[in-house]
Amino acid sequence: MKPNVIVLTTGGTIGHRSTDGLAVMDFDPQRLIAQTGIPGVQVEFRSVLHKGSMDIVPSDWRAIATAIFVAAADAPCGIVVLHGTDTMHYTAAALSFMLRGLAFPVVLSGSMIPGGDAASDAITNLRDAILVAAQADLAEVCIVFSADGAPSKSIIIRGCRARKVHSHALAAFASIGSPPIGFVSGCTIERSELVVRRRSSDTLRLATALNENVVLIKMTPNLSPEALTQFLKGASGVVIEGFGTGHIRTDLQPTIAGFSGPVVLSTQAFEGGERLGAYDVDRVILNIPNLIPAGDICSEAALVKLMWALAQGGEVRAIMGTNIAGEITGRG
Repeated sequence: MKPNVIVLTTGGTIGHRSTDGLAVMDFDPQRLIAQTGIPGVQVEFRSVLHKGSMDIVPSDWRAIATAIFVAAADAPCGIVVLHGTDTMHYTAAALSFMLRGLAFPVVLSGSMIPGGDAASDAITNLRDAILVAAQADLAEVCIVFSADGAPSKSIIIRGCRARKVHSHALAAFASIGSPPIGFVSGCTIERSELVVRRRSSDTLRLATALNENVVLIKMTPNLSPEALTQFLKGASGVVIEGFGTGHIRTDLQPTIAGFSGPVVLSTQAFEGGERLGAYDVDRVILNIPNLIPAGDICSEAALVKLMWALAQGGEVRAIMGTNIAGEITGRG
């Protein structure tokens, strides 16, 4: 029997074509399938959303997760979600937490050049995403996207470890704080040594509840206690991108300690994660009662996870410290 891959479309650049110098969203990515050249794979397209990803909001994450749940009832080998690149990594992180008991790959991909344009990277990205969905021994949410500017190779990134690191290059995404799952070269999937959840007979469950009232704040030298108080006002929780290993300026620490909700402390550094404890001043920060060290989870994934954790009904500190989907190294 032919492998079956269901492709869910949500809009994005892959659903655009250029006309009169501007890209418009009136291209059907299904028109690309004949050019992907993957033998023996049966592909079905289904439309979920028709949006640029700059307009994707948490309710859309729930809609995509629900569409995956419905599609899973047809027992596909895997599911591909075509998505705009601006917020693809946020959606990938959200799906990583929302899809419990996932038994097959859920692969997000798209393009940097409109899918209807002759020079688009869409064909290669779509081909490699379908290949991973159909063949990879993987039961996780991931992003498959160009790893070079050719493009001749694609990177496979765990969904809760991805970050968009370039605004317009074809190789737009990187794996943060963790090796990638692997690469696709030609029609060959090359796995790294990263331990992953493998295909299984588990039953998919949805956990889509979110508390959207969470803010992400970046420490800056000019951030005042008054401004920080305004940012925190009315929020249910906050993720702070600290300096370096997670430092918070001394004069801002009382404001954070006075906040009634959980404060997840991450870092604005791309690699290394939060690693407080090396300096004497770190003890004061770590003793703030509502502070939760993020470890090496990147701030975007921490934001999404905190939204999810606040709505799960458990102890938020325990949930944030548990490795749910490979987002934290050495925990769980």
